[in-house]
Amino acid sequence: MQRIQTELARVMKDKIRTEGPMTFRDFMSASLFHETYGFYTKAPSIGSPVGPFDTNAKFTAFGFAVAEAITQAAKVIGGSIRVLELGGGTGQLGACIVSCLSIPHEYVVLETSSGLRAIQAEKGLKVVETLQDLMPAPTVVFGNEVLDAFPVHRVMGMGDEGVRELFVELDEDGEFCERPGAVSNQKLLQRLQEEHIHLGRGHIAELCLEITPFLQGLERVVKPGYIIFVDYGDKASNIYSYHHRNGTLRSYYQQQQIHDPFFAVGQQDLTADVNFTAVISESTSLGLEFAGWTSQGAWLKNLGIRNWVERGEDFYSRQREVDVLTGAASLGSTFDVLMFKTPGLPDGPGLHARS
Repeated sequence: MQRIQTELARVMKDKIRTEGPMTFRDFMSASLFHETYGFYTKAPSIGSPVGPFDTNAKFTAFGFAVAEAITQAAKVIGGSIRVLELGGGTGQLGACIVSCLSIPHEYVVLETSSGLRAIQAEKGLKVVETLQDLMPAPTVVFGNEVLDAFPVHRVMGMGDEGVRELFVELDEDGEFCERPGAVSNQKLLQRLQEEHIHLGRGHIAELCLEITPFLQGLERVVKPGYIIFVDYGDKASNIYSYHHRNGTLRSYYQQQQIHDPFFAVGQQDLTADVNFTAVISESTSLGLEFAGWTSQGAWLKNLGIRNWVERGEDFYSRQREVDVLTGAASLGSTFDVLMFKTPGLPDGPGLHARS
């Protein structure tokens, strides 16, 4: 397929001509979050029928179940709590959760995109741009497909030459391409070493260094509380195995998976599997406790999502929603739930089946 020459592509090509090659991390960051032309900056209709991809957020049943998780967590924490949603998208999920909550709470969305912040505010949601805008408080943090949008570096095994980083350059025709060069940050090699990952010749891997400062910010504001991530990923030994020798980077353009990250720069989503091993290690090193890890399907069932089916007259359409969200052949196995807690709290809501 012929690449689309977007305005952001022209801007980034000029930058490379002027300043030289850039890390894939910087390219991905600009593609998603450029202040004018970034994919998220332009506020795509995430999860809508005409949006770039489907997500849990489009299903009312999902909002019902998340509200139940928040309610259970609030009963354990005690008193009024703050609910912090990470990356609120179109605000559809947040509005749904708020409508299902009957406990004392403050609902806040953390959103970096100015366009999305405006849409969320129109739905009556309180929005902040950075974690620095929040003070420590009893909090339940919820992030649906947030970590997978963090920019990643791409590295490649080079046999006897060790590991090299892939940089975005321009080829002889002036088009984007990737070429190996010296690693830009020694923390990348340290991550591979800590997780005992060996990359054979030609084996590509994505590494995210953004998670550590982000978790540090969350740990500061959650006093006490829970942090719940719903995302797709795996432990490091699986993500970086030979089965993924080309990495896990994926791109989506108008609901279709595109195998070229340079196809429509700024108009396509870029994402990579989350390294849950790194998330767990970084969180526990900050003093948080690992509460548990389970599939989305099991989590939603444990929370009682099937109760939602019986609360409306449109039984069959509600049942279909629940089946999509919990089914082993659909979103129920696509996403996992990773949960952390501050010391002293019991295991988080939905991690175990109700007796």
